[in-house]
Amino acid sequence: MVKKAIRLAIRLRRKFHRASTRKLKDTSIIHRLAALEVFQKSKTILFYAPISHEKEVDTWPLIKRHLGDKTIVLPKITMKSKRIDLHVISDLDEIESNPQGIPEPVKNCKKVKPKDIDLAIIPGVAFDRRGNRLGFGLGFYDRLLKKISCPKIALAYEFQILHAVPRATHDVPADIIITEKKTYHIS
Repeated sequence: MVKKAIRLAIRLRRKFHRASTRKLKDTSIIHRLAALEVFQKSKTILFYAPISHEKEVDTWPLIKRHLGDKTIVLPKITMKSKRIDLHVISDLDEIESNPQGIPEPVKNCKKVKPKDIDLAIIPGVAFDRRGNRLGFGLGFYDRLLKKISCPKIALAYEFQILHAVPRATHDVPADIIITEKKTYHIS
């Protein structure tokens, strides 16, 4: 029940988050991410494709900027088995929306194993300063993140950082959280 209430509260905040304000915050977050040494040194990066109706931090500018010099990996959801497969994209034409409206790689994109990822950029609904992450409630990312040993960086707006987020034993925390105001390094 607590998780549902948090998700609803954050969605309401996102609903009233103006596009012009969000764009400025996104730019700040992306600059902070790009400045990190771990980002600069990483060759194979898992990004999330932002869901427009969820008003997530926009990762497209960074994806576009690094299509030629880094291996860009995006998730592809399989609803039936409730898992995420990872695929390399080399062009934005290799993206399509799934039935839930989430941008994903087309089927013929090369698959990548989770162990081959150098850095994971992850979404979430809410976070706390200990790196705990509240997702959308289906557990896709938690199952994936258990298989990834690289650093995990969450992108969020400052209003998504809460005092505490409920954490289950299967939840995987972020190593770093970047907002428009601060970079939280989780110890």
